Amino acid sequence: MKLLTALCFPYILAKGVFPIFGYPLLVNSAVYRFAWLGSLGFSFVWFCAKRFHAWFTNLHNSIRDDRYLIGRRLHDYGEELEQREKEVVESRESSSRVDRDDQEADVGLRQSHAILQDA
Repeated sequence: MKLLTALCFPYILAKGVFPIFGYPLLVNSAVYRFAWLGSLGFSFVWFCAKRFHAWFTNLHNSIRDDRYLIGRRLHDYGEELEQREKEVVESRESSSRVDRDDQEADVGLRQSHAILQDA
């Protein structure tokens, strides 16, 4: 299919479409002579453009992956997570100790208040 397109497309343009524009025979024969060369050049440029686009896309993706560490495990992430969990547990324990002390003080006041009322 590619070979058929490479051969037929320049021929149709040079012999069928271009003479409709009304140029002299000398111009028409020059277009016919260089139609395949122009088609080959256009195909080469198109191929190179596709390759450069793929190359730049891969380059962009690799820079992005290196910058944001996509697809890699962070080595110190687990240690930091464990340290944060310890800090949270310690803060909860200290706040629960303070709450228990407050509750015991309240109970002591209630009991002393009840003893004073009985007496």
